[in-house]
Amino acid sequence: MTKKLFKRIILGAVVFAVVISGGVIYWQYRQSMSRAYQRISSGGKVIKTACGPIQYTEFGAGPPMLIVHGAGGGYDQGEFFAKLIGGNYHWIAPSRFGFLGTPVPAGADSAQQADAYACLLDALGIDRVGVVGVSMGGPSSLLFALRHPQRTTSLVLISAVSHAIPPRPAILATVFNIFLNDFVFWSMVRLSPKGLLLALGVPLEVQKQLSPQEVAQLYGFLESTEPMAPRKKGQNLEQQMSEYDARQIRNIRVPTLVLHARDDTLVAFEQGEFTANKIPGAQFIPMEKGGHLALMMNINTGAREQILQFLQRQGPALDRGQ
Repeated sequence: MTKKLFKRIILGAVVFAVVISGGVIYWQYRQSMSRAYQRISSGGKVIKTACGPIQYTEFGAGPPMLIVHGAGGGYDQGEFFAKLIGGNYHWIAPSRFGFLGTPVPAGADSAQQADAYACLLDALGIDRVGVVGVSMGGPSSLLFALRHPQRTTSLVLISAVSHAIPPRPAILATVFNIFLNDFVFWSMVRLSPKGLLLALGVPLEVQKQLSPQEVAQLYGFLESTEPMAPRKKGQNLEQQMSEYDARQIRNIRVPTLVLHARDDTLVAFEQGEFTANKIPGAQFIPMEKGGHLALMMNINTGAREQILQFLQRQGPALDRGQ
């Protein structure tokens, strides 16, 4: 065998291996996306309301509780956090504007989003609810309590935005949009979950101390945000959804509980302090560590229990048909 022929054989083998590996990766990606798209298409319902079509899911029995998801979410993320909190409640989890099956109306902002929750409750025949707002679900949850106090029995804010977030520099905005691609995000979940969690506000120091059960839950949470493309319109709305006159929240008069981790690197601890200081009588529970997803950590099991205790103290809300 000549040296030249030997090189050609080696090169061919390398090319063949790359092609096969690429084919396997692409097959795995297509399989994952098929399952993910099937999940989001079968799990939520779209209902016509006076504010336009809204996607949502509902489950559980008891007093009604509206849970408002954060960035990268949809009704499925709301369901995830509702199950994390637990309790005997009738949970209603909508997809916010631009996420999954809820379209973006003209002039979308958090006030309009808050009114859309009221339209959803009207369509479902529900009078009053407790409200739980997570992360970027904060502004519209706050405005619902402000604009519809007669329909709000209580308000819980978890790692929530309370006032405008700073715009991303142009280069970061470009990188952010790349991550909203299904294949890129899928690859990040599998190749660099620690880096992705860091970007989602969970410090590396916290990640090093996680139990295997916590790691599995966090990685499962990352996978639950797939596919990312149907969430892109909502993701690109978040900046303007945070921009409202936050001074208004001092007029909220419903019982309020605020939870925020001191080491949250995605939504600063100051955002939680702002909410707790502005709303009269608000109860504030600072979580010492855990970052933006602190409520999922075993170290904060007590914080989850305090949420349930708070909700129980507010008494039952009127349910559908009552």
